[in-house]
Amino acid sequence: MKLYQPVLLSQLTSELGEGACWWPERKSWCWVDILGHIIHMRHENGQQQAFEVGTYVTTLVPVAGQNMLIAGLKDGVAFFSPEQGMGKLLAVLDERDQMRCNDGKCDPVGRLWIGTMQMPAEEGTGKLYCITGKASPVVKLSGVTISNGLVWKGDKMYYNDTHTGTVQEFSYDEETGAIAFTRVAIRIPAALGWPDGMAMDSNGMLWIAQWGGAGVYCWNPETGELLGKVEVPAPHVSSCAFGGADMDEMLITTAREHMTAEQIAEYPLSGSVFHVRLPVKGLPANYFKY
Repeated sequence: MKLYQPVLLSQLTSELGEGACWWPERKSWCWVDILGHIIHMRHENGQQQAFEVGTYVTTLVPVAGQNMLIAGLKDGVAFFSPEQGMGKLLAVLDERDQMRCNDGKCDPVGRLWIGTMQMPAEEGTGKLYCITGKASPVVKLSGVTISNGLVWKGDKMYYNDTHTGTVQEFSYDEETGAIAFTRVAIRIPAALGWPDGMAMDSNGMLWIAQWGGAGVYCWNPETGELLGKVEVPAPHVSSCAFGGADMDEMLITTAREHMTAEQIAEYPLSGSVFHVRLPVKGLPANYFKY
């Protein structure tokens, strides 16, 4: 197994850092603090900005031709730009008090897939939704607990429901957006944490942020083999994204949620954001087409 060492990009005390994203038009790394209600941006000149949005903010996805992002919020998704702040609500997903959005990504044709979860998580209470342009959201999966990482490759979709400790493979019809479960691609041993955010490299390998696993792990989804690990000095690793000019860099978010004072003393960089350059290129993010 190959090991990689990241560097500290931004020292923070985020309760729940998440939503790692590379925004090519701005040449900026973006991420969120879900419980702190903050969108963070770090530009290539090292300047960093923090935008307080006044509600849970869970994931970020670039919008095609709009110079904006889509942000997952508590009960739906809305547009965001650094200049205008939070903008128009695109869709409402779940208005129950204890529910919020979680991870979300776009498929290759620009549909937004985004999950919901209960606070605190309760088995089977979440859903995975799909939003196509201006159309109403469609439920793709029910009975989800903690909806997380989403990646597409050809006629396959890979998906994490963190609670299961697995990466599930679905057949995926690009034309219709239809999915059907085909198999468990990866089973993650409990000693290595729980699958959270996820990205794919140009070789088709999955890089999975593993909550409780102190790293981003590289897995072969065809064989289930563990190939590598980015060793992160924080136990709760929550999301990862490829980016940079050559797409060979990775942003990694971490969290302090559920950690004791003793654990934080042992891992004081928990809640910070890390950066690593890798010997592989990642796939660029898919844009939302509105």
